[in-house]
Amino acid sequence: MIEVGEYKVAEPDDIETPAMLIFADQLDNNIRVVSELAGGGENLIVHVKTHKSEAVARKQLASGVAGFKCATLKEIELALGAGAKEAILAYPMAQKIKVQRFAELAQGEAVVSAIASASQHVRILGEVATERQQTLWVMIDVDAGMHRTGVSLADAQGLYRQIAEHPHLEPSGLHIYDGHEHLTDPGERQTAAQRHIDDANQLKQALEAEGFAVPRIVGGSTFTFAYYGRAEGMHGSPGTCIYWDTGYGGLLPDMPFKWAALVLTQVVDRHHGEQTITTDLGLKAISDDGPLPRRATLLQNPHAEFIGQNEEHGIFRWPDPQPEIGSYLLAVPGHVCPTTIRYPGSYVIDAEGQIADYYPHTARDRH
Repeated sequence: MIEVGEYKVAEPDDIETPAMLIFADQLDNNIRVVSELAGGGENLIVHVKTHKSEAVARKQLASGVAGFKCATLKEIELALGAGAKEAILAYPMAQKIKVQRFAELAQGEAVVSAIASASQHVRILGEVATERQQTLWVMIDVDAGMHRTGVSLADAQGLYRQIAEHPHLEPSGLHIYDGHEHLTDPGERQTAAQRHIDDANQLKQALEAEGFAVPRIVGGSTFTFAYYGRAEGMHGSPGTCIYWDTGYGGLLPDMPFKWAALVLTQVVDRHHGEQTITTDLGLKAISDDGPLPRRATLLQNPHAEFIGQNEEHGIFRWPDPQPEIGSYLLAVPGHVCPTTIRYPGSYVIDAEGQIADYYPHTARDRH
């Protein structure tokens, strides 16, 4: 039995390490809290990228979320398979074969939107839509200052007009991602989000004055989703908080989320003279995003420092008394989203530490 606070694993010998574990009560807490913060699940278009699991998506739909934001076509398939009535492919498509597949997925009753931030995106979407004689829904991706994707506010109205004037494209609103606003202070977060909300509303008013409908505005990140969700006519778009991790937890200590996804690892060797232990928490087991010491935190010893990582090995500085070789440890990822893709699925652990289910990572592959 592993027991660290509210985390229990009754029979770790039954799970081959390294393995991703989902703790059911903590997951349910996060699903409930995220809806409460946004004023209700109907105010949320939530990310799929963190969990990539149809089982988790169904739980989110049951909680009342309006739909899903997806990064890949496989995630769109997952969202629609789970029964979503709305899904957004929030990644610009510049390849015709992808747009063709997107169009096939968008044939059903659900509202499935692409995003565009340049004339080239509109052109390829329009080309496929014309060939198929099919109307495609398209949102414009507005650059809120991250400068990764998105059209500038100055050029947004013209791009929206270009979509609206195409006979086979239908403008479906605005998409805004302010992922650069990593602000720990709640007041500063709110101020930053409100600035983007005001910009979006001004753009919406200008578009409506031209006679264009703006059916929805989807914005925000794990930092700011609640402000968008509570703004009239908008949806917030959280991601990482479904599982939480130490990266976001360290920056957002005021957020009442719990670590729901941990990695079960094992001590495979130790070196007293070096004051280190070696685990199977290698690059293939947990994300290598970010500085090495922040990639994993061990519940049994949060002060153990992650000092080395190879493909199959994760080395921690852990002075005596050290855990025995064969000991099981629970690791909280520094960044959980790219940790999920390292596993075909997750073992679901109930409050008693028993394996209650297994959630395949349905959208683990991009295609």
